Amino acid sequence: MFTALGFALALFAQAGDPPAPEGSQATLQSCELEAEGWVCRYRVPDSFYRAAPAPSLAAAPAPPATEPPLAPVIASPPQDEPLAPAADPEAVRQAKLIRRCADASWLSLCTPGDRREANALKAAAEAREALRLSVTKLAADGECDQAVRTALEGGDLDLARDIRAFCARAP
Repeated sequence: MFTALGFALALFAQAGDPPAPEGSQATLQSCELEAEGWVCRYRVPDSFYRAAPAPSLAAAPAPPATEPPLAPVIASPPQDEPLAPAADPEAVRQAKLIRRCADASWLSLCTPGDRREANALKAAAEAREALRLSVTKLAADGECDQAVRTALEGGDLDLARDIRAFCARAP
């Protein structure tokens, strides 16, 4: 049934094409209802293929000699722009876990272990942000020694190094 329907659709699709020569179209032989549905039989004429004419081997016109060849241009990336550091896969995993499971409702797909880990990671991230806020406030007030001491007491060595470098550049 689908074959007959597909063939009929193919014939309709060719209706917009120029008409084929007489006798080259399929002709309906018979249609009958069988157990699987309507079955139509068509007679398809023999197909004749003609060889395409051989392509001519004429020479292409010569390019004009007045144009000089272009020099290749090699683009190099600017050297002044620093590249962004690659993301740490563990930090990405932790951020996803916090976003997905820290404040999740009971409908979320988080195990109790995931929820505990996410809540602990969220609390640690909030503590780091509070430490960073207090250290940057001290550095902004000009108390660089106290800011470095606070960062070291908070256990954030990277923040202490950044604040020390910031204070060394400041006048």
